[in-house]
Amino acid sequence: MAITVVQKPGDIQPAQSPIVFSVLESTQAYTSSEFQYTANLYIWSGSISNSGSYVYQTRKYPNQAGCGIFDFSKMINSTLTALSAEISSSIKYYKAEFGWQYATGSTYVSQPGGLTTVSCSVGGTMFKAYDGYATFPEQINTNLYSQSYWPVMSDMVSVTQSVTLQDTTVLERNSNSERGISLWRGLNDSGIYPLKVTGTASYTDGTMSSGSQPNTFASGATTTQTQIQHWDAAPSDDLFDLTTGYTGSFLNKTLDTYKLDVRQYSGSAIVQTLNFKVYCPQYYTPVRIAYKNRYGQFDFINFYKRHNNTFNTEQRVYQPQLGTWQSSTLSYNQFQTAQQRYIVDATEVLECNTDWLEEGYNELMKQLLVSDEIYWMYDQSNPSDVLVKPLTIKTNSLQFKTGVNNKLIQYTITFDIGQPYKLLL
Repeated sequence: MAITVVQKPGDIQPAQSPIVFSVLESTQAYTSSEFQYTANLYIWSGSISNSGSYVYQTRKYPNQAGCGIFDFSKMINSTLTALSAEISSSIKYYKAEFGWQYATGSTYVSQPGGLTTVSCSVGGTMFKAYDGYATFPEQINTNLYSQSYWPVMSDMVSVTQSVTLQDTTVLERNSNSERGISLWRGLNDSGIYPLKVTGTASYTDGTMSSGSQPNTFASGATTTQTQIQHWDAAPSDDLFDLTTGYTGSFLNKTLDTYKLDVRQYSGSAIVQTLNFKVYCPQYYTPVRIAYKNRYGQFDFINFYKRHNNTFNTEQRVYQPQLGTWQSSTLSYNQFQTAQQRYIVDATEVLECNTDWLEEGYNELMKQLLVSDEIYWMYDQSNPSDVLVKPLTIKTNSLQFKTGVNNKLIQYTITFDIGQPYKLLL
């Protein structure tokens, strides 16, 4: 009368999409009176062994096939509520234990031997969930390791990104939020995927340079905080230097293009490549937007064309009593008004226009439109203290363009600025 696992998640799952377990009692005891499947769900941060006690317990009646189907995504996602800008690795470990019970008279019979723990496929360790979502037509419980985008946690690998020499990928400089390109670091067992990042740059004078970033790693991660690794990827980042192999300075050279190759640590095979083009100074001041993508990590888009910042006010007024009624005569002074404002608030709107884009940006624009965490990096003059303003996207409809239909692709996106002029708590 044991539990058989019919369906379980992949080793790494997005917490905003279904995380499904299906279990079956193999001797058809599920036909018994008041039969229920039971499940204990453990969710935790830190080391793999630090699971503690279960945080949720739930029961399911069997369906027509006799199975109990549990979707734990909302429970797990509820523990991933911190802002991604404040943490560097939005990862949770989780595991599930399953059993059953049914009624016999006034008592319940439970699964002999206790609950059955379900482990992931790589080394039998715990499952992992990240703050992201799957998209159609991806199947339920698709394993991240089987996807072509692994290990770079961004779909920017499909386009050439445009940057300026002043750009950074760090939203806040502290021990928890070093940014850059985000890579899935791997597992602490035989399933690890050790990586390194190498760079190649070309300059406007025709010279080239290459090198490996110093913070490569060759072993898997043991805690949720180290499951994701970040590499500085923009010209103003602290560890970015592509003049003499990450160790020199830009000297008098002007960077033109560069690429970052994610490679196997012990070999030369390239897993994925990120390409960058340095944008020459133009008439309009670029607007650099950071947004959380579908892997719970930050991507960056520069809007190079004209942008408009609109300042709106909202007010309520009342008509105060005019004049002085307490003296022997009625009078009023020059400072009194027939309409007085008593509530005045302000909102700001930022409208941005992209440069001409390649068609691959259409997928990235979709992720921007549905992102729940967006920032305007309005002052990057000090890379150690970048000034940002949180945004909420105002554009709710976008007709996507293609090279065949439109020849040239350009978009206008409108944002509400989340920190307007007046500080009201």
